[in-house]
Amino acid sequence: MVASITAKGSSDMHPHHDGRSLPVAEELAAEARLLLKTTSKAYDSIFGVGSMSCSVYDTAWVSLVMKTEDGSSRWLFPESFYYLLSTQASDGSWGGSDSQIDGILSTAASLLSLLRHSSAPLQLSHIDMDILKDRTAKAEVSLHSQLRSWCVASTVHVGFEVIVPALLELLSKENPSLQFSFAERKELERLNATKLSRFKPEYLYTDHKSTIIHSLEAFIGKLDFDKVAHHKAYGSMMGSPSSTSAYLMNASQWDNEAEEYLRHVVQHGDGKANGGVPSAFPSTYFEYSWVLSTLLTSGFSPAELESTELKHMAEVLGHALKDGQGVIGFAPRFMADVDDTAKTLICLKQLGEKVDPGKMIETFESQTHFKTYESERNPSFSANCNALLALLYQEGPQQYSSQVFKMVVYLCDQWWTAMNDIKDKWNISNLYPTLLFVEAIIKLVDLMEQGNFPGFSDKLLQSRAAVCLYQACYRTLLQQSADGSWNGTAEETSYGIIILSHARRLFLFNDFHLQLDTAMDRGSNVLLKLNKRAKRYTAKRLWIEKIGYFSPVLSETYRLAALRSIVAAQTESHLGHSLAEDKSVVPKLSQLWLRTPLFSKVPEWEIRASMIEGTLFRPIVRALRLSVFTRKGVEEDKYFDVIPLAWPTCNNRTRTFAPSCFLFEGMMAALLNYQVDEFIEAIAGVNYADDIPELRRLIDEVINSISDQAASEDKTANGHSKYALNGAFNGSNGQLDVDTAVHSNGHHNGGRNGLPDSIEKIKRQEVLVPLKKFVTRALTHPAILAASPWDRKNMTCELRIYLQTHVTQSEDNVLLKEGRFSEGIMREHFFRWVRTTSADHTSATYTFNFVSCLLSAWNEEGSDCFASTQEKYFGAAMCQHLATMCRMYNDHGSAVRDYDERNLNSIDFPEFCGVAGGPERTIESFTRRKDALFEVAQYERSSLEDAFHRISNHAAGEETPARRERKSRQMDIWWLFYNVTDLFGQIYVLRDIGSRLTI
Repeated sequence: MVASITAKGSSDMHPHHDGRSLPVAEELAAEARLLLKTTSKAYDSIFGVGSMSCSVYDTAWVSLVMKTEDGSSRWLFPESFYYLLSTQASDGSWGGSDSQIDGILSTAASLLSLLRHSSAPLQLSHIDMDILKDRTAKAEVSLHSQLRSWCVASTVHVGFEVIVPALLELLSKENPSLQFSFAERKELERLNATKLSRFKPEYLYTDHKSTIIHSLEAFIGKLDFDKVAHHKAYGSMMGSPSSTSAYLMNASQWDNEAEEYLRHVVQHGDGKANGGVPSAFPSTYFEYSWVLSTLLTSGFSPAELESTELKHMAEVLGHALKDGQGVIGFAPRFMADVDDTAKTLICLKQLGEKVDPGKMIETFESQTHFKTYESERNPSFSANCNALLALLYQEGPQQYSSQVFKMVVYLCDQWWTAMNDIKDKWNISNLYPTLLFVEAIIKLVDLMEQGNFPGFSDKLLQSRAAVCLYQACYRTLLQQSADGSWNGTAEETSYGIIILSHARRLFLFNDFHLQLDTAMDRGSNVLLKLNKRAKRYTAKRLWIEKIGYFSPVLSETYRLAALRSIVAAQTESHLGHSLAEDKSVVPKLSQLWLRTPLFSKVPEWEIRASMIEGTLFRPIVRALRLSVFTRKGVEEDKYFDVIPLAWPTCNNRTRTFAPSCFLFEGMMAALLNYQVDEFIEAIAGVNYADDIPELRRLIDEVINSISDQAASEDKTANGHSKYALNGAFNGSNGQLDVDTAVHSNGHHNGGRNGLPDSIEKIKRQEVLVPLKKFVTRALTHPAILAASPWDRKNMTCELRIYLQTHVTQSEDNVLLKEGRFSEGIMREHFFRWVRTTSADHTSATYTFNFVSCLLSAWNEEGSDCFASTQEKYFGAAMCQHLATMCRMYNDHGSAVRDYDERNLNSIDFPEFCGVAGGPERTIESFTRRKDALFEVAQYERSSLEDAFHRISNHAAGEETPARRERKSRQMDIWWLFYNVTDLFGQIYVLRDIGSRLTI
C-alpha cells in the first residue's frame, strides 16, 4: 500500500504491494533539488528562463517576419517556416487534438504563412511550389472543417474572440476566395463586438498597461504600431513572440531590440534553434513561483530543498516583489497579475521571508472576487484559489477575513452552480482548479478548527463549502481511469493524487482510506512508469496561454509533489470534523439501496460515500425544512433522511456530476412535494372538507395572483432574470402580503357552515399562508423567472393541475371512506385515472416541468428546454409515462398504509378486483393485485425509456456544436432526474417511507 512510502531518511526503495518500488522522502527531495537545478540552469540575466513548449501559432507569426536591407527583402527566420512544414499533419492541420481552438489558431496562422511564402518565396525559392500549393489546399480544407465543428461557447483561451476574427480577415485579404462560413460565426462575432466595444487604440498609446500588448497581432490595421513601442520589455511585447512579430512587421522603423528578442527565443526557447518558439518567453517568475510554492505546500520542507538554486530562485522572486512594490507578473517588467503575485507570496512565506499581501489586495480585489489582471473581463477560478491561499498562509490571516470570505463565497458559488466540470481559463484540465480549491478550503478549515480563524462562523456557508469540498475530492476518486491514471496524462494523474492525499487527511473520508490508498497506489504506478518515458508524459498541452502549452518543469513539479503528498497523507486526522454531519442512517439505508435494481451492482462503499455527501446537504435543506409548511397533523418525516441521500447517490452512480444547485433544488422539490401531500390531507382537506369548491377557488386565486406578479418581474435584455443563480432560494421571498394578496369571493369576511368568523379566519389562514408560500417559491424562484416563457407557462399550468388534483384525490378518499366506491371512482376507469388524475397527483408532472425551467435557465440560456416540436412531444410523453410509473410504484409500496387511512390506491380499481367493489382485502389478494400493478408499471417504464431515447436521438442532430453540447448535458441531467424518481419508486416497492396522519 502507499503507506510504504515513509518520511524516514533512507536510501532504500520501499516495495509496493504489487512488487514495484516507490521512492522514499529522501530520494524525492534529491529529485526535487535536481528539478530546481534544471529550472534555473538556463537563467539569463536579461531574458530570464522559460520552458513552455513550442507553439505552432507563434512560430507561424515569427516565420512571417520579413526584413528589408539595401532594397533587398528576405525572410528573417526561414527555420521557423521549415518548422511549420515539418509539423503539418497529413490532413493539412496543425496544433494537435488537445483543444479545438489550438488547432484553429495554429492552422489559420500557418495557412497565412503558407500563402505569403507562396506569393513571395524570396530566398526560399528552392522549395517546390507544387508541394507548397498542395499543402496550402489541405490547410484550407482543414481550417474550414475545424471551424464548422468548433464550439465557441466552450472555448476559454485568452483573447480568442479577437484573434480568430483578425486571422480570418487577414486570410481573406491574402486570398479573396477564402471566405469562412460556419455555424457559430455569429456567436464569435458577438463576442468580438463585445470585446472591441471596450477597446480604444488610444489606450495603448499611453503608459497604461494592458493584456492587449500580449496580442497585438489581432489589431493589425487598427493600431499605429509606432505608438506602442514604449511597451517593449527587453525587446518583447509582454513576452509574446507573435505579438512582437506583429509589432516588428508593422512599425515604420525597424526595431533591432525586438529582432534580438526573437533571435534569442528561437535559439533558447523550447525549440532550441529548430525554428519553433513558445507562446510566451520568458516565464521566469511564473515557473520559479509555481515550482517552489507547489513543492513547499505538498510536504517538502525548506531544509529538504536547501541548495544554491533554491537561494537563487528565492532571491529572484524576492527582488521582483520588491521592485514591483508588492505585485509581479510572469516575467520582469511585464504586467502584474494576481496568480504570480499570490504564488510568490506563498513560497516566500514558506521559506521564512516576511511578505505583505496588502498591495495584492489593493490591486486585484473587486466587489465580488479577485481579478487576475486589473482590466480582466472574465474572472478566473484558479486565480481566486491562489489569492485565497496566499492570504491564508500569512501570519494572522484573520486580519484578511473580509477578503477571505469574499473569495470563499465566490468559489463556492462557482462550484455550486457549474453545469459542467469546473473550468478555468489557464488550464484545460478540470482537476487543476479542483486541486487548488481543495487546498484552499482545507487550509481554511484547518485554521478554523485550530482556532486561528474564529470569524468563519456562518453555518450555511460552512455547509456549502463542505458539500463542494467533498464533491471535489470524491468526484476525483470516481474519475480515475481503469489504468490508474487520470485522463491518460502524468500531470493530471499528479493532480488527482494530490487531491486524494488531501481527502485522506479529512475526517469525512475516514471510512474510505482503503479506497483512497488503492487509488493513490494505482496513480503512483502510472507516474513511476511514465517517468521513464518523459516524452510521453509531457505531451498533453494542459496549460492555456493564447495557445495551449506544456512545460516539462511543471509536469515534473507536480509529479514530485504528488509522490511527496502521499507521505503526508498517511497520518490519522480529525481535520474537518466540524463539517461532518450525523451519518447514523447511512449503514441501514445503504443496505436498502443495495436491494433496489438501480443499485444492486454498485459497490457498497460507493453508495455509502455518496450518502456521506448527501448528509452534508442536510443543514442547507434543514434550514428551509419548515419554511413553507408546518407539517401539522403528521408523524415524523421519515423521508427527510432519504431525500438528501437519493440525489447524490444517483448523481455519482452514473458520473453525471450535475451541479450542486440542481441537486439542492431536486431535494427541496422532493421535500416540498411530500409536504404538499401532507398539507392537503391533514390541513386543507380537513379545513375545507365541507366546502371543496371554495378550496379549489382559493388555489386558483393564489396561483393567478402570484403568476401575475411573477410575469411583471423585470428581466434583462437577453431574457434572463435579474436574480443571480444562487441555488438556495429561501421560500416565500418576502414578496407577498399574506393578508391582502388574495381574495376569495368574500368568503374570508364571513362565517362558513355556521362557524364563528374568528374560527373561520384561523382555518382559512392555516390553509392560505402555506399555500401562498409554496406557490410563491415555485413561481418567483430566480431560475424560473430566467426560464423561457414556454417553460414558465407549462410549469404554472402543471402547478395548478397538481394542486387541484390533490383536491380531487381528497374527494375520492372521502367517497372511498363512505363506501360510495362506484359512484366516486367509476367516473374514470383505471387506465385513464392512472395517467391523468393519479399521475398528476404524484407531483412528477409538475416537478418535471419545474426541472424543465431550471434547465431552460441554467443550461439553455433562457431558451426552451425542449426546442423542437418533436422534442416537446417526446418530452411530454416521457413526463406522463414517468408520472404514471411513479404512481404505480408508490401505490405498490403504500398499499397497507393507504388501506389503513382509507386513501385511494390503484389496487382499489375493479380492474384489480375482478368486479366492482371487489372482495375484502386479504394477504393473498394484496399480493396478487400488487404483482399485477408491478407488471403494468414495467410497461410504463419501457414506454418512458423509448421516449427518452427518441429525444436523445433527435437532439443529436442539433445544428451547432454548442447546441449539441448543451443538449447532451441536458439529457444527462434528465437521466439523473429519471433515476432519482425511479429510485423512490423502487424504494416504495421495498418500504413505505411516507408519513402517516396523526389526526
